[in-house]
Amino acid sequence: MALSLPAETLRLWAARSIGPASRTRGTTPGPLARAGPYRLSRNPLYLANVGLYGCFALASGWWPAAVFPVLAIPYYQFIIRWEESRMVATHGADYLDLQVRVPRWLGRARGPSVATPPHASWSAALRAERGTLAAMLVVFGALTARLFA
Repeated sequence: MALSLPAETLRLWAARSIGPASRTRGTTPGPLARAGPYRLSRNPLYLANVGLYGCFALASGWWPAAVFPVLAIPYYQFIIRWEESRMVATHGADYLDLQVRVPRWLGRARGPSVATPPHASWSAALRAERGTLAAMLVVFGALTARLFA
């Protein structure tokens, strides 16, 4: 369970940096996120999710569960490609520049990135993450109960 803390911390940091735009699936994407972890990855929320799935698989002690984080990567690749097409259509050259400078998943940023202030407060990020935090408590609670059953 302790291994999930860095992944959830990354989710909170990303939720603060991008603001409420991360929770929408409308036709128009939100603003370009350039603050916090978005200076290192264009998709820190998905990166954190893969980390959480790995933690859940490890905590379950059931080796076939390792397939979930592995399958999450191609799943997110499809979503990311769709989102990127929307970002290019909305933000044009600004997003194309961001694609050149900031890696899709994780890696070394190429060139200086434009720092922007976060789009939300820490309290707004915690509110946005309440569903994820509740799900983590349920999953880890169930795994802990299984240990004692």
